[in-house]
Amino acid sequence: MPSPLRSPGPSPSSPGPSRPERACVTELRLSAFARHRGLRLPFGPLTLLAGPSGSGKTAALRAYEALARLAGGAALDEVFPDPSACVPEGARPDAQRRRGFRIGCTVDGPRGPVRLDLAVQAEPTLRVVGERL
Repeated sequence: MPSPLRSPGPSPSSPGPSRPERACVTELRLSAFARHRGLRLPFGPLTLLAGPSGSGKTAALRAYEALARLAGGAALDEVFPDPSACVPEGARPDAQRRRGFRIGCTVDGPRGPVRLDLAVQAEPTLRVVGERL
């Protein structure tokens, strides 16, 4: 069944596959965030997160919200008021006592998919330490 975000294929007059008119998130990546490591969540027009209590549904939604707020221009310390809560469970600090987390997403739009990955140092100081587009 074709996705409602795209047409079934190019029309005879168009040069290639059509793209969504508006950008939409198609994947959320929690490389290292709260209880998640290496998790990829594909998103569609309607996505349902289901699982038992404590499985990480709320953490996934927090990461999604954080990326949306950062994209909207919010300050890092406003988006992550308790950054230590985002550090993966069991993560040990390095020699400089730094710990952090990594999140990302893929957004599909009129010009094609764009991937964003963000690495954040949570301790001892909150700051972005890596960004890849």
